[in-house]
Amino acid sequence: MRDPCVLLISPGILKWTDMDFGLPHLVSVGGFLQHHLNIRVEILDLNFEGGDHTQLAKTLEELGPFLVAGISCYSSFDYMRVMSLGRFFKTLYPDVPLVTGGYHASALPGDVIFDGSPFDAVIPGEGEQSMLQIVRGLLGGGRLEHQIYPKEVVPCMDELPPYKWELLERYWPRARDIGRKFQIYLSRGCPYHCTFCMERSKSGYQWRAFSSERAVDELKRLSTFTPLEHWVINLADPLFGFKRSWRREVLEGIIENKLFPRQYWTLTRSDDLQEEDVELLARARFSIGIGMESGSPEMLGIMQKVVKPERYLEAQLRLARLSRKHGLNWAGNIIVGHPGETLKTMTETRDFARELFTSASDTCGWLSLDPFRLYPGSHVHENMDEYQAKYGTQFYHKRWWTSWYDGPFRAEHLDASSSVDFETRVRFMYEHFAPLMRDILGKFRGQGRSVDRVFQRSLAEQTDLLSDRMRDVIIRKAKWTRERLPADPVDAAISGASMLSVPIGLHVKDPAIRAREEAVRRLLENGTLRSDRVIEAFLSVGPHEYMPEVRAREMLRGKTELPEVEGAPGVLSVDAYAIGLEALNPGLGECVSDLAPVNGYLGALLKILVGAEGVVDSGATGAYDSLFLGAAMPLVPKRLLEKLRHQGRFVGFVGPRFRPQDMVCLTRHDDEWTERLLAKVRVPVLAGPNGWLKKAG
Repeated sequence: MRDPCVLLISPGILKWTDMDFGLPHLVSVGGFLQHHLNIRVEILDLNFEGGDHTQLAKTLEELGPFLVAGISCYSSFDYMRVMSLGRFFKTLYPDVPLVTGGYHASALPGDVIFDGSPFDAVIPGEGEQSMLQIVRGLLGGGRLEHQIYPKEVVPCMDELPPYKWELLERYWPRARDIGRKFQIYLSRGCPYHCTFCMERSKSGYQWRAFSSERAVDELKRLSTFTPLEHWVINLADPLFGFKRSWRREVLEGIIENKLFPRQYWTLTRSDDLQEEDVELLARARFSIGIGMESGSPEMLGIMQKVVKPERYLEAQLRLARLSRKHGLNWAGNIIVGHPGETLKTMTETRDFARELFTSASDTCGWLSLDPFRLYPGSHVHENMDEYQAKYGTQFYHKRWWTSWYDGPFRAEHLDASSSVDFETRVRFMYEHFAPLMRDILGKFRGQGRSVDRVFQRSLAEQTDLLSDRMRDVIIRKAKWTRERLPADPVDAAISGASMLSVPIGLHVKDPAIRAREEAVRRLLENGTLRSDRVIEAFLSVGPHEYMPEVRAREMLRGKTELPEVEGAPGVLSVDAYAIGLEALNPGLGECVSDLAPVNGYLGALLKILVGAEGVVDSGATGAYDSLFLGAAMPLVPKRLLEKLRHQGRFVGFVGPRFRPQDMVCLTRHDDEWTERLLAKVRVPVLAGPNGWLKKAG
């Protein structure tokens, strides 16, 4: 039997398009432990494991036994899934100490440590030293010394051992198939006090970095594990190159050693970028993200972005001029709807952005537009009452992360001020910035390399997201949500996590409803169901209306019906429908299709999700936003995918006739498709064109 190991788990992320490979935070912790102790460390990235919770249980059994396990609660968007994953793990391994850390855990440790929590301890800040203390104590026969460990940061990053990329050994053989972005940190922390940012909750206000020589050496070492030219390397530092000399030495080292990936991407500020910096960044094959946040001097002051807003805005204009001269591509991010926002400040931001991006004949920059979102640990979050008293800000979901329901929307659902409510902000953002986005897309100048498609796709996606249809969907969602808010939304938000069991009361007398709600509760518990509207659809219509009672009951328990005659229609489990609808995410007013209808149940769910303005049919219409095919094929035919609109999604099953198949989601990006593995399940095979059989039987 192997010695017990330290298991470090990343729960994965919600947004597929944001996926990076690398997990430098966990690789750093694991490498630090192995540098100081003779201990086996295993890392699991659930983004790339595939399969369902049954498969995860098998994987855990193969990796064990465990001395201690850690699950990263990196983002507040991960919170409910992390808690569910913690319960899942603790059920399987009740005697293994379970810890967590990350941004959310650092900001609100009480969210993860409470009576009944699956976690035994939380590690705020940066985890290397605290994890070393925990592991040493456990190896010596001791127990965890704290529930909430003292917050620590690494004062000198050169004291850390080199990134031990060997810990990702289970993923390296297929790394180039996993993704195109690789993540690594060369520095930590940020000295600025921006009101919307949660960085301070984890790393404080001190900027620390590897020495410039060590930073270049880390990139050299990474190149021995994977060809850099395959990747967009995401230098995920909170603030790259705060010190000018360090920044220039690192860039010169990259150029001198020809450490060129497909592209570098990083976040920095324009305040200190002189022409020498812009030239070096371009030569080192960088693209940079600039947190502009606003074009209004008043809002820049409210955001605590700068002391001298006018000088800051001039630095943005200087960057635009220099980037055109040297061919440096950059993105300027703007936040619309920060507490205190008014029509005047939004107009000033729009006008400045127009000057910044479209006053010249072309632009090397593009605009990234975001609504303000409430992040735990930020200055806004910790001072909500003050913002409400001073500006009239109304926060509708003060603890949005404690609900399974639609976290990204709830994070942005607020009235910025007494003069700018949620709908006003949305309308201004969509109606005034959408034309500007189109103008920028027409003027954008890339680098004449394949990476230009990444930039242009980002611009095109931003433009698509600012469509009139999306505007109306968000406004309808806000009205729908506010109509259902309790009289006291603060109390409702605080109890959000426990409220999930209330609308699923098992006390109801109707056995069909009871079975349906029990299934939804199960799917919530294991993390399959996450979206408010999908949950409501499953609660609104049950399978008993479309099939015999016995079959409906089995379906709700998670069983798929395999027909006696191969190729004949079968009934999928409610789990498969839930996984598929979460991936498809059909929006109000969309055109969708169930390509292999069996009994009308899936069609009924889809009709609820697309609403009265949407269309649900059997696949005869020209273009679709979502397609679902509930039977297995050898391959997904291209002609089927060509029915999808840009950003359209297809969910189906691909694989062998007599063994579990891959449930996949494919998303169309113009003439390209990205594929995501959702689960491994056994479903009936398709008969007919493109199926396993010419006909059933």
